[in-house]
Amino acid sequence: MKKILLRAAMSPLVNHNPTRVVMRNMIGNNIGNLLFQSSVTRTLLCDDTTIDTVNTVRKYSSDHIRRINENYECLVLPFANAFRVNFIYELEAVTNLVEQLKIPCIIVGVGAQAGLNKEVNSPELDEAVTKLMKAVLKKSNKVGLRGEFTADYLTKLGFQAERDFTVIGCPSMYMYGKKLPAMEVKELTKESDVSMNSKISLPQKFHDFMYRSSLELPNYNYVPQVIEEIGQMFMGKRYPAGFATSIPEHFPVNFAHPIYQSGKGITFTNMPSWLEYLRNKDFSFGSRIHGNIAAILAGTPCFIVVSDNRIMELVEFHHIPHLLMKDLNKSTNIFDLHEKADFSAIQIGHEKHFIHYLDFLKENGLETIYDKDGNEPEIVPFDKKISEVKFAQPVKAFSALTPEQQLRRLRRIYKEDRKKTRYYKKMSTGVMASIKDWKRREIEGNPSKNYESYYPFIREYKDALVAEQMRNAEDNAMSENDDAIEEEE
Repeated sequence: MKKILLRAAMSPLVNHNPTRVVMRNMIGNNIGNLLFQSSVTRTLLCDDTTIDTVNTVRKYSSDHIRRINENYECLVLPFANAFRVNFIYELEAVTNLVEQLKIPCIIVGVGAQAGLNKEVNSPELDEAVTKLMKAVLKKSNKVGLRGEFTADYLTKLGFQAERDFTVIGCPSMYMYGKKLPAMEVKELTKESDVSMNSKISLPQKFHDFMYRSSLELPNYNYVPQVIEEIGQMFMGKRYPAGFATSIPEHFPVNFAHPIYQSGKGITFTNMPSWLEYLRNKDFSFGSRIHGNIAAILAGTPCFIVVSDNRIMELVEFHHIPHLLMKDLNKSTNIFDLHEKADFSAIQIGHEKHFIHYLDFLKENGLETIYDKDGNEPEIVPFDKKISEVKFAQPVKAFSALTPEQQLRRLRRIYKEDRKKTRYYKKMSTGVMASIKDWKRREIEGNPSKNYESYYPFIREYKDALVAEQMRNAEDNAMSENDDAIEEEE
């Protein structure tokens, strides 16, 4: 049995309890990560393969390095817009990890971030990216990039196209291989059922546009994607300092906002439920690249307002309908955008891009489920495993729950918070006075062991599956499903 280690906070093949996902940030800051991690898993999960996950933001020990070198064929690193200043710490951590490993390490999709018509301008980031590229290229054939903007950036750093890197687009777009799901484009009317997504830091004119659109399309849902917004809607957790310099008008800033109180604001802690929700929508639009790629994977038309180069390089590469932020104004109308959009354009070059993606994986020694012509097998191992799992349904905001449901959620939050508190107490030598000396010495002597018990560096699929099944059995007694959106009889 071949074992692959995949960079992800949790396995896409396991149903994780929403409370644990939110409180432990098991989405890796943004639910968009679920898409490309799931897509890469689906592509690489052959019959004779097991894929475990690794959390690269975690500190690791020499024992972790030994375990990886002894037990895994390779380390696969799917990234999003990782070439950015506020990600330098993790870039350095991944570089250090790669340098210590003896197995192949392959980056499958990575992008740079900068505003529209701007360049990456950070000597510190240049240094971190250069070190990572050099470390990875010693253990792989080449690096896969999300688009031409990132390619130009690496060229300026001295790396060479098709020798050191190649543009593959976003791996999430290849979830289902060379054919994208069939898309039914319906006329957009006031009765249309739509999905909306947004970002707090965008200009006020964007939020005004989204608000106007919500009035014109009252049958909408809003899907927050980042952990800060999800934590606020789920349990009222405060935004961290620096998350937003100002709060734009009309933005659903907390769970008291009408969008959340009405039940229109929902989120997801797994990919299957997210795609199922979007399959039942007529249209998806907003500013989130993966929030709208998810719609494409569900066979639903989408439209993106582009705010920076990380999004621009993807919508250009994959021909996703879009409008530049600078072209958005008070007269911009969502009905006009929908009517003029060419939703069939996403098919342009898709099969060619997919075959190039497969060639990239093959050049890096990665076996896939596809044959030489890009055809998938009759039975796809990933799909079979997914079909056997009952995933958590869409999650409502705390304010949209009944008093009984709120109480049950608070009980689960309290239970999870106690685990977190106990972990921190064990990890902190400043609170050891009440612990017997023999236990204190054991704890202080094994800090990594205590860390592992709460938030493991490596999550083995089989162990994670069994552990989560046991936890979910316990949660069933607390009516965990009351958190989910129930179908009306």
